[in-house]
Amino acid sequence: MGALPCQACLPIGNVIAWNGGMKKLGGILGVIIGAVLVLAACEKPRAEMAFHELDPDFGGLQGGKTVRVVGKSLRLDIGYAVYFGQLRSSQVSIQSEKALLAVTPRRTSPGVVDVTIRADNGSVFVIKHGFEYINQGGNLLDEPEAQ
Repeated sequence: MGALPCQACLPIGNVIAWNGGMKKLGGILGVIIGAVLVLAACEKPRAEMAFHELDPDFGGLQGGKTVRVVGKSLRLDIGYAVYFGQLRSSQVSIQSEKALLAVTPRRTSPGVVDVTIRADNGSVFVIKHGFEYINQGGNLLDEPEAQ
């Protein structure tokens, strides 16, 4: 089969197109395919998100202490919930790609608890024995006992 003249009709499935029209369509498809390839090449694989420690890792039973939940590769485009044992922090904010800030909830008894971080994308992370509630008993305003 020899070369077709420039204005020849080319069958494409059930559609007939002019050769010149195919060149135009091919150019558009080439641009689209090229753009998709460029975008795919530009998207860098994300490092895996992780959490590994709290700073500080202790606080009083009264709660209200702001702690840094330190990790790596945190996503800045989603939200997080932080649990101290079964108690959810009332305030969580993203400090950077390496840390969240969470306010400790009040607790009734001292002890060590796991800290669970739930990301809006469905990921769940647990820092085993990550935080210790301590009894900061004693009141500095109490009068000393008389001897």
